Amino acid sequence: MAAVPPYPVATPLLRLGAYPPNLPVRRLGGNNLGPLYAESTVAPAHFQESTMPFQLVVWDFDGTLADSLPAAVRIFNRLAAEMGFQPLTDLTAARGMSTRQFLRQHGIPFWRLARLVRRYQAAAAEEADQLQLFGGIAATLATLAAADVRMGVLSSNREDNIRRCLRANHAEQHFEFVVGYPRLFGKAKALKRILRTQRLPKERILYVGDELRDVEAAQKVGIAVAAVTWGFHTAELLRSGKPDFVVESPHELVTIVGIEPQPALGG
Repeated sequence: MAAVPPYPVATPLLRLGAYPPNLPVRRLGGNNLGPLYAESTVAPAHFQESTMPFQLVVWDFDGTLADSLPAAVRIFNRLAAEMGFQPLTDLTAARGMSTRQFLRQHGIPFWRLARLVRRYQAAAAEEADQLQLFGGIAATLATLAAADVRMGVLSSNREDNIRRCLRANHAEQHFEFVVGYPRLFGKAKALKRILRTQRLPKERILYVGDELRDVEAAQKVGIAVAAVTWGFHTAELLRSGKPDFVVESPHELVTIVGIEPQPALGG
């Protein structure tokens, strides 16, 4: 396998090729959160005319919005003991494994995966209200919402778990939709459904996730993907999938979407 080049952080890869450096960006003024468009079938006119490269940002939840890794390890190890799987003892090594590699390493056959996911989600429900968003996420969501960027969530977690966490962190109002899709390898199908519902050009949609399977799902449906390095998978593993963007700080997503904050007035 050829060596993966060190792509710049928060910089589009050449294969995207749709956003030239002189693309105009939308300046953010004021702090009005703007309207939310639930169940939209046609993008409003001001979205259609927007000069921002992305009009809809779809977020993964665990490891992207929510800092759920410590809880995930604790729940997985409890279920592993009950179901006869290998516990997660080396988190550093696990973060460098693809999902399929992780399943093989921990003795989890595909035919038992659905049951494991169901039990995991039920256990995660007990802690959904206590989960915190990653530092910088709340401010980034508010900035995107203030610029009328539409947002949604697509996750392998349950919708009720996601909404309870977002509500507890005062962030649920920023999202038009929350989709819980329980199949670990089915996100591409779920993204296709979102594309049909939202009726936006593919090049106007950005998916944000923290795992290699998020990158692969977005690429299957032909939309841009930003891989964040503060979640489960390592930056090296994420880069191996050639995402459009590699992001090390939540606020970098503001620039990627095309918002240029107004400079503070000097005193």
